[in-house]
Amino acid sequence: MSQDQQKATEVILKLGEKKFKAKFNNSTTAKDVLSKLPYTVNLDQYEFDYCGIIPAPLAFDEADKHNGWTNGDICLADNYFTILYAGEEQSASHTGLIKIGEVEDKNQLSEIRNLGSNIRLTVSESV
Repeated sequence: MSQDQQKATEVILKLGEKKFKAKFNNSTTAKDVLSKLPYTVNLDQYEFDYCGIIPAPLAFDEADKHNGWTNGDICLADNYFTILYAGEEQSASHTGLIKIGEVEDKNQLSEIRNLGSNIRLTVSESV
């Protein structure tokens, strides 16, 4: 990861009625999302994540694509916005992910996991 990607921008993830702090990196994709705040996506729950089709393509650098994730990562996976709350042990076979950020408090991942089968996500500026 480049030094630029280590810079973080704090954001708020509003998932349904709950709010969680997250940090976005300095990747091209993260900058694109940040330029569109508030950014809203409808997400469906799957085994390891919440995932939803993005409303319009996001910019990305091919070099930012990688395999696997760490629990708490927020990624772009093709045309899907994902919040990955579990499964990092089995994630290596998942290719082409672009990490754009992470949930700040990993202790909240079990709370995120229990929000329901479909939720509305709004990413907004941290105040």
